[in-house]
Amino acid sequence: MHKDFYASGFLYHPRTQQILLQQKNSAKDLSSWCLFGGKNLKGETAEQAFKRVVDKLLKLKPNQATVYSVYSYFHKDLHKDHYISYAKINKLEQYSPIKGAVFAWFKFNQIIKLNISEQTKQDITVGKRVIDSSIRKSLGQQTLE
Repeated sequence: MHKDFYASGFLYHPRTQQILLQQKNSAKDLSSWCLFGGKNLKGETAEQAFKRVVDKLLKLKPNQATVYSVYSYFHKDLHKDHYISYAKINKLEQYSPIKGAVFAWFKFNQIIKLNISEQTKQDITVGKRVIDSSIRKSLGQQTLE
């Protein structure tokens, strides 16, 4: 049986420690910054669904981004499970605006100043903790798992 869920997240550039977000320009979103996301297709994992959405929107080349899972929760407004991921990308690029959205890179400490929902702030905060833990682990430091 196919289970619908929503997959979303952000792009992460390790060298500059910046994340890419989008700002949708619709009456519903009121120009707030948000994660990239969309519904899964039949048979997709959360990571595959997120990568498909980002690849299509930003026209990324195959293997340009590596996707990592962050966490999941039941989203009350969407009435379905919501999976958060991030895509590590090695080349910092500026992405041209498309109809209805613009894109921008931000340092983690800039997030609190953005017009952004509390849930999105929470998703980014948890994502940063996962990234920080991964960095500590790669340096041979102890992490909680």
